[in-house]
Amino acid sequence: MSSAKSNMFPRKNLRMVALVIFFGLCLLIIFMISSPSSRSPYKPKNGKSNNLMTQDPEHLKKQKEYEKHLMENIAKMTAHKEVHHKMDHDPLGIILHKKVSLWDGLGHQSDMEEQMSAIKNSVVLENQLKHKIVHLDLKGAPPKISYLKQLFPLIKSFGATGVLLEYEDMFPYWGVLEHLSAHNAYAKGDIADLLESARLNHLEIIPLIPAFGHMEFVLKLKENINLREVPTYPQVICPTNNKTLPIISAMVDQIMEMHPGINWLHIGCDEIYNLGECTRCQKFLAHHQYGKSDLFLYHVKKISKYVKETYDVQPIMWDDAFRKAPLKAIKESGVGDIVDIMVWKYGESIMMDLRTEIWEKYSSLFSGIWVASAFKGAASPDSYITDISQRLNNHKEWMELIDLYKTSIPFRGIALTGWQRFDHFAVLCELLPQAIPSLAVNLMYVLERTADHNALARVGEVLKCNSYLTLNLQYLDYTNKCQFPGSKVFEVIQKLYILKHDIDDMLKNPHVKGWVTDYNIEHMFASPQHVEQGLQDLSMLLFDFTKLMSDAQVALNEVYDEYTVKEWISLNMMPTHKQLQRLYKESAKLTEKSFWPRNPITSKGDKEL
Repeated sequence: MSSAKSNMFPRKNLRMVALVIFFGLCLLIIFMISSPSSRSPYKPKNGKSNNLMTQDPEHLKKQKEYEKHLMENIAKMTAHKEVHHKMDHDPLGIILHKKVSLWDGLGHQSDMEEQMSAIKNSVVLENQLKHKIVHLDLKGAPPKISYLKQLFPLIKSFGATGVLLEYEDMFPYWGVLEHLSAHNAYAKGDIADLLESARLNHLEIIPLIPAFGHMEFVLKLKENINLREVPTYPQVICPTNNKTLPIISAMVDQIMEMHPGINWLHIGCDEIYNLGECTRCQKFLAHHQYGKSDLFLYHVKKISKYVKETYDVQPIMWDDAFRKAPLKAIKESGVGDIVDIMVWKYGESIMMDLRTEIWEKYSSLFSGIWVASAFKGAASPDSYITDISQRLNNHKEWMELIDLYKTSIPFRGIALTGWQRFDHFAVLCELLPQAIPSLAVNLMYVLERTADHNALARVGEVLKCNSYLTLNLQYLDYTNKCQFPGSKVFEVIQKLYILKHDIDDMLKNPHVKGWVTDYNIEHMFASPQHVEQGLQDLSMLLFDFTKLMSDAQVALNEVYDEYTVKEWISLNMMPTHKQLQRLYKESAKLTEKSFWPRNPITSKGDKEL
């Protein structure tokens, strides 16, 4: 090799490199001199927290140990943050059944595989939750047992380990409680079939009974008016009424009789909006010198103790009433030694709403802590379609929080809730079959901490989809076609969403807004040309909507009884269909006119000028 070729860095280049290094060192020295103290933002001056100065030494020591755990977890999370971010899924959707290399290039495939391996080894396996429970909210819209038996193997394949069954009035109560059941409630044989299906699919069953708040199905009845905390509001049961414990314990007895061998029983107790308001409760508070938190603890201890001592089953409760209850009161009540809590949050900003002090409090009180996300039914009370991207964000935040607190909190598992109504009196929201893709995507994320193209393609394979799986409703402009139990309902509801947007676009057309208003129709006063231009798609939209109503009837009948089908169509399709029919009829009248009266325009009955 010649000397010319071997000299890859001539002297001129060496001088240039030396100058660059020199100037770089100078800038570094200037920055270090001018920068503020390198104190950690997590530690105030003197290394002491001002918030802890008034606390006792034992608590201070515990708090510092807790913060140390958090800092270690933050460091680990930060190390994987960039890798994790690169694997996040974009909002547009994915092409199913295509390999990663088609998206990212053949040269990038090995990098992606390394990243996936890193995530799985350092995050997923280390932080895996033992229990992944799917919540089925049955109130007022019970799926057919035949449908649920098809669904159980599917959710098992998604990675679910159990089912949280919220029967409400769909449970076949008998004897003195028979009046609590809806007329279309399941039969005892249905429950037996359902439990056998769960057993065959190795799914843990956790029944849910509301025992404080959300007891509308009990308290709405004339026979139980006297049990209400507030006479005019049938939401919350009175904890000091001497008939309260007998009716709740009887409900527990019948649920337990129909669910032998279960390990957990969820007793609800969330959203107790009216507490300590009736005369009886106020006298009780005054006599015992209790606050409202004490009254809450008094009631839930009685119920949870009955469950645990009578049946040797672990009771679970929603956590929201514990968030503001004093730590001392909870500890003295002994409730923390009896119940597991399920911490729920269905939106975003979980870290902001559930701060460190809450988790520290819970970890010192409860040996069993669950979390609850939502795969559907958490957007608005009248929502009929699930935005998967919103639900995925909720699960991403939960997994970040779990990874952060994993060494400090004894997390038992997660319940992916799927609400069917916001309460007993609310309308139906987001039917179960149309949310199965959301459930699949979010269970995959809980298991693997990833929602990249490759992972979501596997979801599509399980659901037998042959087109884009759209996560964000903003980009839903075609129908995703899949084949899973209830996929016809999924398809119909997507079509409804797209069709309603097309109808809205027509109604927002300037020709319609300016010449086909209620005023124009009432007075039969409009320009035929503008009416025709504005409503040129009306006939087609009315035809498509009428056809879709028929398709919806067929699809829904495969999953639900006649009452649920009728209610859903009445709420989500009938008003729009009537609007289109009226518009079609009135537009024909508007375009038939060939002459109009002199101004001003008067209403019928007005004296003509």
